[in-house]
Amino acid sequence: MAAPTRPWSPEELRGDALPRKEIVCFLQEQAVHKFLSEHKLLGQIKNVTKTASKEQLIMAYNELFETKRFHGTESPEHVAEQVKNVKIDEEKPKETKPEEAVDEGPPKYTKPVLKKGDKINFPQKGDVVQCWYAGKLQDGTVFDSNIQTSSKKKKAAKPLSFKVSIGKMI
Repeated sequence: MAAPTRPWSPEELRGDALPRKEIVCFLQEQAVHKFLSEHKLLGQIKNVTKTASKEQLIMAYNELFETKRFHGTESPEHVAEQVKNVKIDEEKPKETKPEEAVDEGPPKYTKPVLKKGDKINFPQKGDVVQCWYAGKLQDGTVFDSNIQTSSKKKKAAKPLSFKVSIGKMI
């Protein structure tokens, strides 16, 4: 399979007219899985677009063309070795973190307990609660959050409010 040509010049890559989403789409369509994994570009396009900086995407784009790690360029032996390694890894028991791990079917998540409850006072169905949250991928990449980091945004930041147990929240 022949390597694709570069669809964007260095100027176009750095310009504001080219959205990050288009670069992510191109990389996910063209690069081998391992390359995407190494550059933390796996996942849904909208999530990768939120977490990856333009500079990170440009570096990955340039490296893809330098290393020529496009789909179909890996040898069958290399792919077979990757599959073999995945099967071996699946047999190893997974390490558990000191956080409360929930393992009852997809989706899997961890829930760190910030403050242990007293089993007496807790929100009831229909109560409005407010919370701060950060959704992270297993590698630690934040894909969604309402916690603001800049001082200007902190003043305007508000916790997420929702009613408990009425089916409107995860």
